[in-house]
This record gives sequence, structure tokens and C-alpha cells, in this order.
Amino acid sequence: MQVLPSPDELLARVKKLGINSAEVYSSGATTLSVEYSAKTCKTKEISHDLGYGVRVLKNNKIGFSHTNIPQDFDKTAKAAAALSKISPKTSFSFEPKAKRYPKTHTFDPAVAELDPDMAFSAIKQILEGVGKKAEPTKVSISLSRAKEEIANTENLTTGAEYTEVSVYVEAKKGNGLGFSLYSARAMPKNLEKFGAEAARIANKMKSSKPIPTQELTVKFSPYMLSSFLNFLVFNFDGDNKRRGITKLKTGQSKFDSRFSLISDPLAAGDAACPFDGEGVPSKALPLIEGGKVKNFLYDRYTAALGGVKKDGCCQRTDYASYPSPGITNLVIPAGKGGTKPEKYLEIISAHGLHTSDPVSGDFGVDVDIALLHNKGKITPVSNVLLTGNIFNLFNSIKHLGKAQLVHGNLISPEIWFSKVNIIGKNGEGK
Repeated sequence: MQVLPSPDELLARVKKLGINSAEVYSSGATTLSVEYSAKTCKTKEISHDLGYGVRVLKNNKIGFSHTNIPQDFDKTAKAAAALSKISPKTSFSFEPKAKRYPKTHTFDPAVAELDPDMAFSAIKQILEGVGKKAEPTKVSISLSRAKEEIANTENLTTGAEYTEVSVYVEAKKGNGLGFSLYSARAMPKNLEKFGAEAARIANKMKSSKPIPTQELTVKFSPYMLSSFLNFLVFNFDGDNKRRGITKLKTGQSKFDSRFSLISDPLAAGDAACPFDGEGVPSKALPLIEGGKVKNFLYDRYTAALGGVKKDGCCQRTDYASYPSPGITNLVIPAGKGGTKPEKYLEIISAHGLHTSDPVSGDFGVDVDIALLHNKGKITPVSNVLLTGNIFNLFNSIKHLGKAQLVHGNLISPEIWFSKVNIIGKNGEGK
């Protein structure tokens, strides 16, 4: 990875420009990508993304700019200072130096090597998992190592290193399609299971068809549950609360009393981090507790705009992204278990949620991969529409599993939702 000047070094340059209050954020990532398709492994690709974001506070107004050219940093700092003139006055201040940061598991030395042989070996194991049960159409794996650092004029200086492994597997059997996903900080011990899972779904789906319109108990795959939770979390954004976009209020009983949701950067998901995008030490934040709205997501600047004293939820996609409130790992505490429903529709894949309305909560998604479970019998289902309201959905929990599973940044038990609307082919009834 290319060596760049540290934020501390650049902060000294900012001060020489006559800027007394500023923050410099740097991020750099190097990624190795390998893909199998058309029965061959494609040439490995290495990508780099390195740069700086700078915020300048002048006359209680904040300005932001960024660059990936170190020689242009002085121009970037001056641009941030100029942009501060058009921002609103707030009580914002930069995060002061922390006494300590919590320990998190964010780095795997083996992954950090970005070894092509490791990537090719992983693909080989995944293909062995698919075996002869289906035809592997695509397998991709990426290994990344990254580093972020923050320094500001409040004497804060901190940094962290990260690694990430991302796996995508696609397989087919006749007309049946299946896939599998994985994302984590470390390489998993068993890679064959991802190929086996894609093959299993492809085999199940080879004779899929729509079902009649009806209300059904539904269980989402971790991938789909994560998508619906992200749709829900829009309403917990502190900036959306400040603007009056979200209608949720602290203390409001809006969800099933067994349901709690926590944004936890210290949990064992792939969004683990020792500090947020402003250098605030990481800590868990309950968003929903026992069905009641508990907290909203704020970074320091959003809190200052809203006139509240909150922080700790600042997220940055990279150096070029403006700091804003966001989630880390989403944790749903396990339930007490009990008897699982005998009949339910398992939604493995659907699309169209991005076109739904997160403010009202109303959604409609096209389901392309699903399995109808009925007393042990499994029937593949596709080409149906799932409709509902996100607030009603999480207030209609039928069963909450007692074992948590980790999928990317989601740590959650299995959840079954009752009376979900399924619209079959041509809106047919039973």
C-alpha cells in the first residue's frame, strides 16, 4: 500500500495556513479480487483507494473537502475553509482526545497478505462444495486490507487497521438458481459450505412456480433480513429526525415487545471498529428496546444541528464521503426459542426494496427465490410479490429463535413473521 503523509503531518500544514480548528481523516484500502466464471479463473486484480478528507471549523461553521493527491492538500484545506462560509452556525466542536479505545477484532494478518494463492485456493474449495450437485456459474472472492486515521486540533490522534473477506457464489441446476454470500474480517475455516449452499438452493429451485395469493408466516434469509433492517434503520437517522422526516419518537411502543435492535461496533460482525468516523470511542447503542424506540443515530455535527448532545455514530464510506450518522453491526438479542412454525415461506432473495417508501414504511418486493415449508415438505416458489409495512412487520413477530447467527454486520436469531401478504401470479386467490 502506498505510504502517505499522516493526518498529524497534514494537520501541522493546516495550522500554517492560519486555520486554528480542523480535522484530517485519511483512509486507504488495497483489494485483491479473483473471479471464476465460464469454467476458468480470471486474472487477479489489485485496486487501491487512498486519500484524505478535511473539515475546517471557522466562526462556528463547518466546511468539508477531500483529495487523493497529497500535493494538493493545502488547496483542499483552503477549499474546506471557503465552503464553511455557506454552512449554518452551530455549537459543533471536534472530538477531544480519548483516554483509551476499546479492543476490537478487525484485523487478520493472513488476509492482510493479499495472497493470490489464498484466493485461488478458496475458490477451489468453494467449487468442491458445489461439486456435481449443480453448475457453478460464478464465484468471486476479494481480500482487502485497509487503514484509517484521524487527527484534529483538539489533540485527538488515532488509527486502526482492518481486513475483510467477501465471497459470492452463484450456481444453477436446470432453471433453478442459487447463491451464497459471506463477508467478515477473517477467512472462514470452512469454505466448501458456501458452494454447497448455492448448489442446495439451485437444486430446490429448479421446479419453482408461483403460489396463490394468501397471508403466510414468513422467515427471511439473513441476507434479506439485513436488507429489511437497513430499510427500517432509515427512520433512526438523527438527521431524518431533525428534519421531521421520521415519525418515530423516543419511548414510542412501535414494535413487538420481544424485539430489540442494537447498533454495536464492538460485536463480532464485519463492521467492528474501535472508534467512529469522528474518533469517538466505540460503544453499543440500543435503537429499540423491548419494542420501544430507545435512541437515534447521531454524529457530533448532526447533533449540533439538532441542538442535542449525542455522538458516537459517525460513519464514513471512505475519505471522500461526508461524515454522517450510520449503523455498525446490527444485533438482535435471541429469543426464548420454543416450537418453530410448521408452515412458512422462507424468503431467500427478493428485489425492489430500494423503490419502497421508508418514511411510511410501505414496501413491495418481487420474490425470485423462496421455499414454502409445510410440515416437512418443501416447495420451491418464485415470481410472487411480498407487500406490507416495515413497522407492522416488526410488530408481528411469531417466533424468535434462541441462537444467534452472524451474517456480515448482522448478528441475529432466526425470526418468523406472521400474516405477511403474498400476492401470487395474476393476483390469484386460493
